[in-house]
Amino acid sequence: MTTPIDNVIAEIAELNNTIKEHLPKDATLDWTGVEDKMAELLQKHSKAVLDTIPVRAGEQFQNAATYRAIEGYTGKYKQELTDIIAKGEHKVGNWRLKAVDLFLAKSLIQRANDMKSNRISFAGEEKVKPVSGDLDAAVKLMTSTGTGIGDELVPTGMATELWDDFFMASRIAADLENQPMPTDPFDDPLGLGDVTWRKGGQGQATTAQNVTTAKSTLTSTEQVAEVDWSYSLDEDSVVALMPALRKRLTISGGEGMDAFCLNADSTDAATGNINLDDADPDADSYYLSSGQDGIRHLYIVDNTGQHVNAGGDALADADLTGALNLLEKYGLDLNAVRIVPGIGAYFAMLGLTNVATVDKYGPQATILRGELARYRGVPVMPSASQPKAEADGKVSTTAGNNTLGTISLYNRNFWKVGFRRGLLIEVDKNIRTRELYMVLSFRIAVAAHGTRSTADHTSGVRNILL
Repeated sequence: MTTPIDNVIAEIAELNNTIKEHLPKDATLDWTGVEDKMAELLQKHSKAVLDTIPVRAGEQFQNAATYRAIEGYTGKYKQELTDIIAKGEHKVGNWRLKAVDLFLAKSLIQRANDMKSNRISFAGEEKVKPVSGDLDAAVKLMTSTGTGIGDELVPTGMATELWDDFFMASRIAADLENQPMPTDPFDDPLGLGDVTWRKGGQGQATTAQNVTTAKSTLTSTEQVAEVDWSYSLDEDSVVALMPALRKRLTISGGEGMDAFCLNADSTDAATGNINLDDADPDADSYYLSSGQDGIRHLYIVDNTGQHVNAGGDALADADLTGALNLLEKYGLDLNAVRIVPGIGAYFAMLGLTNVATVDKYGPQATILRGELARYRGVPVMPSASQPKAEADGKVSTTAGNNTLGTISLYNRNFWKVGFRRGLLIEVDKNIRTRELYMVLSFRIAVAAHGTRSTADHTSGVRNILL
């Protein structure tokens, strides 16, 4: 029996074979179309990972009071609640309703009704009906153990469940060591330096040494997403659509964490930001870090000796082996090293003889989230957030200038992702614009081990002809 991941891998394998048949790159294939298809398959892969996660029973609801309440509940959501409490979800085919979906549905509908009762006119107001007694009772049953819980926030347990799914949808952030941040900023001791071993003799004291330490400071940056809603949806429609919205938010949230880890850059000026080299970034650009910069910044700006210039030519084995050699001792543990190409650069890698795709090296390998190939034994995790760029590896405001491929390489043990605050979900109304919206936010930080200007645990390849 095939799994959803098996099916996605088969689709990716078919696309890989199509690409290989047209390498060296020829004009008979719609390369823009296949890159879009690959981006779609990466999202489909994340969705497949989420669909294969064993669902936890609703432990937070499993108590005597809840069981008594469900026995007395006779509303339309009886079966849904019974399944959520027993299994963690109510499933119909591949449609999976969770507790957080019912809560968000109730919150959205209630906010629309608040606007209507306050005589704030909006399109579709005539279709807005009050939250049904069935849904209201169902949500109260699931939140009765909370105190001070209002419709504007999702209860902690439900938000935590969705937050966990963000990590399952992530390829890069979830693969790095995660660090809770008790304070912001947070000084994180990242480990001891090298220890020197010496020959010992009976009754003789060894030469004393001072073991150097390295630390890094994690300073969080808030990431925010807003979803605006139509008011014409009735309760049945909102409940029916909520699982699909949750899944879309989950996948985009995972991608957002990965993009920040790769592209964070605190440079807020007319030139110099690696994501917008020739313009002043908007103040709300996701990559504008309040703390350390990300993976790409280290080899493009901080330690420029840590990248290989492909010379504007097609990717060659020498380019990748050169970048691996730059990792020195940090490249010896193949299972700790990661290669993250952009989609176009991933296609270029498929033309190299030392690349084995996951459909070929088989299920006996440890398949990581998003790992689709290995190069000389190193996991390859393509990401749509690893951009095409200009020759210097920086992204221009002129899209037509960003035509060259880029690849990041790093030892995962020497990067850390910090979280000052996990997922916060709020539902509210905007009186001025007469809109109902849901806002999701979290606070994330990224930090490299040691001094960035001399760090050699990270490298890259730029200026790749695609």
